[in-house]
Amino acid sequence: MTLKKILPLFVFAWLIAAIDPARALDCGRTSNMAEYTVCTNPQLLWLDRLYNDAFHQRMTEDPHHAALLVAPQRQGSPWCTNTRCLRGAYLRQIGQLYGADRPFDWEGMWWNSTAPSGSSGNILISGYDGQQFHMDGNVKGGVNHSVFAGDVHRYSGVGFTDKINWGGDCAIILVPLADGRLKVSSDSAGSCSLLLPGEMAIDGIYIKGQTDPRPPATLLSIGIFTDRATDDKFRQLVGTDYQQYVDTATDFARGRDLDNIGATVMVLWVKGLANRKAAMIMTSPQGKIWALRLEPADEGKGVKLHYVTTENDKKTLPKTLANWQARFIDR
Repeated sequence: MTLKKILPLFVFAWLIAAIDPARALDCGRTSNMAEYTVCTNPQLLWLDRLYNDAFHQRMTEDPHHAALLVAPQRQGSPWCTNTRCLRGAYLRQIGQLYGADRPFDWEGMWWNSTAPSGSSGNILISGYDGQQFHMDGNVKGGVNHSVFAGDVHRYSGVGFTDKINWGGDCAIILVPLADGRLKVSSDSAGSCSLLLPGEMAIDGIYIKGQTDPRPPATLLSIGIFTDRATDDKFRQLVGTDYQQYVDTATDFARGRDLDNIGATVMVLWVKGLANRKAAMIMTSPQGKIWALRLEPADEGKGVKLHYVTTENDKKTLPKTLANWQARFIDR
């Protein structure tokens, strides 16, 4: 590698090491009152982590801009030691990192374009007056569903609220990006855990539009199958039931091939309903397929089982599927 190629990498690494404004805060070794205040306030600790992540992301994307912001606010002016001042300082610093204090078309319906399959989120923003706006949110994750509303104030272009109606102290940040999208982050592991249960999250990159911009999910796009040929073959096998398998795969994992035939085994389930709505798909290197899906039975009594296979024997389950099925019918 030539010096011309090495030098930019060296300079980049030196900037991070020398500036070091976004190093992780060690609450066991606070050096001033500002750091002590941050370490004793969960919201400020979350903002510190958020600033950390934003700084290192921006150093990767635009090191020259990020390098100008060399002073972390928790180590800055000695008079900024109370919660309100430090919160504002963090928000301003995050806004400066993204250059967020620019004209931005806030109002409209925004959709979480990065939500995983089986999850979704949208935010309706209205009443923007230049300083604040109202938002109505809708988040789904598996069987869990949450709606929320609140007024959002701007700090150096960044929207922030911790006054969600019926949401406790749930804190949410909305960062307008230069490309017209919206980056949303929440304290999902802390103050927002009651508002967003069951691994739901409002976090993601949002795009404005009338409908969800994500293309319809498939077992191929989700990662259940690794090639289109198998996905197409499975579609033909299960017919209109294909969408049921997609809807079941809000979460999934690799299973064990108890039949020792070199099969790939995938276990699918709906978050929050894994004991009543799940599926198993087993595919062999020779192109054989076995699939077993269960769903809640009528009137909620037990489960219904749906079994399909490419094999001539339509009744005998491989050991892998039989053992898995026993978990649900031997109760």
